[in-house]
Amino acid sequence: MSDGPASRPESRWTAGPLRSAAVVGLLLVAVVLVVGGLRARDDDDGGPRPGSRAGSGQTLQLVALGDSLSRGVQPGERGQRITGEGYPRQLATLLRRRGVPVELVEAGCGGATAASALVGGRCAPAGPVPYANDAPATSQVAWAVRHVRSRDAAPTLVTLDLGSNDVLRCVSPDAARVRACLRATGPGLRRRLREIAQRIAAAAGPDTVLVAATVYDPFVALLRGGALDTAGLRAAVATVDRFVMRELNPAIRRTFTAQGWLVAEVGPAMGTDGTRGPADVDRVDAICDLTWMCARADVHLNREGYLRAARVFERTARRSVEALRLTTR
Repeated sequence: MSDGPASRPESRWTAGPLRSAAVVGLLLVAVVLVVGGLRARDDDDGGPRPGSRAGSGQTLQLVALGDSLSRGVQPGERGQRITGEGYPRQLATLLRRRGVPVELVEAGCGGATAASALVGGRCAPAGPVPYANDAPATSQVAWAVRHVRSRDAAPTLVTLDLGSNDVLRCVSPDAARVRACLRATGPGLRRRLREIAQRIAAAAGPDTVLVAATVYDPFVALLRGGALDTAGLRAAVATVDRFVMRELNPAIRRTFTAQGWLVAEVGPAMGTDGTRGPADVDRVDAICDLTWMCARADVHLNREGYLRAARVFERTARRSVEALRLTTR
């Protein structure tokens, strides 16, 4: 990916953050080396904007945007599948338990990148979305802008996770190729995330709470047992990890905070906290515990991982949601 205009997603893209030829190449090599030793193993400073009209008796609409993580995708017997265990559904449950009436609108698209969220592209695995997604005017972000603006002063919580698939396009067993790809990807990715943050924030009403997530790095799981010490694969994994921790997540924090979003630290919650190296045993164990990497070589969160992400979103948005005074008890 270059730093040029957002391009239409390629037809070879498939669901969620695992499917690309480069990723499969890495995993095929890594799984051969590692599979015998692998086992599958939670604030808000803001509040409603001036002019709040929310109050008891109103329902909070939770609008979930993003990629396959926003749809709870997990591996199944016949490939990846949308499940009811994604963080938006679990977040809705957590909010209801706190007495907040919630209506959930699931508008995420499996396989979405920052580019495809802006210009459109197919969702995979296929799932219902409230937009055609075949052009910039019918893309996820275009729909989100129209929908959030239509809410006006109605209480709304928007969640967003994007960026993982942009990184995963660059995954390869060759560290030099990974570095070159990420170097080319970074500027465009940052620019697109900034555009997304700006456009949705500009459409938000006085009682809209916006929360974006940082990214976790699932590939540290491939370092379990030291099996990637050979063939330079450890260097390739470390290169991806450095980009996520030192460039992408800091950019997400700066970009979205500058546009009035709150940031849910999902990355650190899954072990990607920037203080430990990719081979740190606790980090590896966390990824194995919270994703399907060590059980199925699939980067998606498992049920416990999605629940942890939901708790991070809930804690991040709590004070802003409480300020809307929507509780029924």
